[in-house]
Amino acid sequence: MGFFLSGWLDPSASAPSAIIRTLLDRVAVAEAAGFSSVWVGQHILAAPWPVLDTSVFLSRLAAATSTMEIGGVYLLPLAHPVRLAESLVSLDNVSGGRFLLCAALGWAPREFEALGVPIKQRVGRFEETLDIIRRLWSSDEPFEFNGKYFSFSELRMTARPERPEGIPVWIGGSSPAGVQRAARLGDSWLGSSHTPFESLQVLAAEFERATAETGRAQPRRPLLRHCMVAPTDQLAEERFTEAFNAYYRSLGDWGIFREVVGEKHATGAQGDEVPPGRVILGSPATVLGQLQKYTRLGFNEFIFQVGLPGTPEAAVLESMQLLGREVLPYLHDLVAAQP
Repeated sequence: MGFFLSGWLDPSASAPSAIIRTLLDRVAVAEAAGFSSVWVGQHILAAPWPVLDTSVFLSRLAAATSTMEIGGVYLLPLAHPVRLAESLVSLDNVSGGRFLLCAALGWAPREFEALGVPIKQRVGRFEETLDIIRRLWSSDEPFEFNGKYFSFSELRMTARPERPEGIPVWIGGSSPAGVQRAARLGDSWLGSSHTPFESLQVLAAEFERATAETGRAQPRRPLLRHCMVAPTDQLAEERFTEAFNAYYRSLGDWGIFREVVGEKHATGAQGDEVPPGRVILGSPATVLGQLQKYTRLGFNEFIFQVGLPGTPEAAVLESMQLLGREVLPYLHDLVAAQP
């Protein structure tokens, strides 16, 4: 069980450092509660709220916990493979081999435009970048690379990941093509927090088919989900819905609301509605019932975004503690019960 630590910095806060101290306090609570990983995402020139740089934030998190894995979602098509390979192997070294990479395609045209990368090239750039960074991490001899987007006559990196097997690469995907790519190239597929349960059923079946076809074992099956746990279902729903709507109102027409979540969230028409099939929400008993549906699809690891910006901190911490104390022990049993 991991948790997703949003790096959004609310401009109305007294200082960015105050928000960062709160986020770091959550790491200590999560570690004490038994969470096994902490994750952050990546956005370029985010507005109206800035986002902490992924590698800088992760390096700080590596020092904030001694036991948890640290995971980062990186937009591979927007990166230079040599620079990224060095940055990520440094993170792995700094953390003592606790770094996990989730490689993502990206979806926001403005991020591609800002870095001068045509968004139509994202799949090809993704695959070439992943190939190059893996070779840099493992090749003892200089190698050549001649691709459509990158060409190198002689390339060699002496830095090495901490673990002999290298840095695990999870691949994010919320479409049939995405899960096929994860089955073919990844060490795991990370399901999106924005994919409704009904769509996950289809994607999980496609992933099973694709992994059987490739013959590549992927024992870890993680899933991202928004989450709020409280002593009662009613209290959990009240806390989540209030923060969910405030979050979307604050960020206004940021592209993800139209292009990923749904147009009505960009127009302020969301009302009191909780996004269907995308949230783990309720008392510990209710949450376990919801999680069982996902374990039946093959998911055996959950990364929870517990505190949307605007959620009272006491509610965030209580939710994390309830997850550790009253959900995690039984979640192990749910996963073990699946064939």
